[in-house]
Amino acid sequence: SGIGWTDHTQNFWQGCHKVSAECTHCYIDGIMRRAGRVPFGGPMRTVDWSKPLKWEHQAQKQGRRFRVFTCSMSDFFHPGADEWRPEAWDVIRQCPNLDWLVLTKRPELIKDRLPADWSVGYANVWLGVTCGVGSSLHRLDMLKTIPAALRWVSAEPLLGPIDFRPYLDGSFQWIITGCEQAAVGKRREMNIEWVRDIDRQCRDAGVAHFFKQRYEGGRI
Repeated sequence: SGIGWTDHTQNFWQGCHKVSAECTHCYIDGIMRRAGRVPFGGPMRTVDWSKPLKWEHQAQKQGRRFRVFTCSMSDFFHPGADEWRPEAWDVIRQCPNLDWLVLTKRPELIKDRLPADWSVGYANVWLGVTCGVGSSLHRLDMLKTIPAALRWVSAEPLLGPIDFRPYLDGSFQWIITGCEQAAVGKRREMNIEWVRDIDRQCRDAGVAHFFKQRYEGGRI
């Protein structure tokens, strides 16, 4: 994967709807339009779901775990994908040596879309929410009520200073920060001091922080 914090990406479906400030210049827009698809008309099922089983075999053979960013081109809990999600859960169950990093902007929909055997959470599923602006902190409140092996936050795009301290009490174990990946003239500024402040928050709480990228001189 070209994403620094994961080994692979698996899109069971593609397409979404914009729901908050972080979505304004969503990167899937250009990718899907170049492929001749309408990106924000809702999810469309993809064809190839075979790669995770190959990665699982490789992980077993190498004696290591691979991280898989799940639905990077959509939202795993989008209601438009309800028909296909049970099959996606089946694939996830078949790959215990893959850590599935599931990111959503719709945590209010998670509970009704978890598999019947979820219990305290699958050991190989990390549940995450996007929160790049203070008005999205309510997503963390929702997610921390859901049992999971690991909870994480994607503060990407980071659009302002955010105080994560109330949530770094063991409820969340990882925060990713990064600037907006949009065309020059559209991308919104990310102040590096916002990142440094989040890094201090994480260090003080013993929580992992991954700084993904920033723009400098027009380049990432």
